[in-house]
Amino acid sequence: MSTFTPPTFEILSRILEEKFGVLRADIRPDTVLEDIELDSLALIEVALTLQKQLGFAIPTEDLNSSGTVSDLYDLVNTAAEKA
Repeated sequence: MSTFTPPTFEILSRILEEKFGVLRADIRPDTVLEDIELDSLALIEVALTLQKQLGFAIPTEDLNSSGTVSDLYDLVNTAAEKA
């Protein structure tokens, strides 16, 4: 499992909280995205928002609503390493 580090995790948490109304207390590494009602369309919006804020593309084809917050965080970090 990932080690969550600022600022990426903070940005991800803020997006989930502000855009989708997810409570900070519900944003944990093992939280299943589907359980916080993030479907595939919402995940694409998350990816596009992250792309604007971080300045690199997040591969939307790898998004999966049955994944976890940790999986989403890993996807962002992998994209950052390739950027």
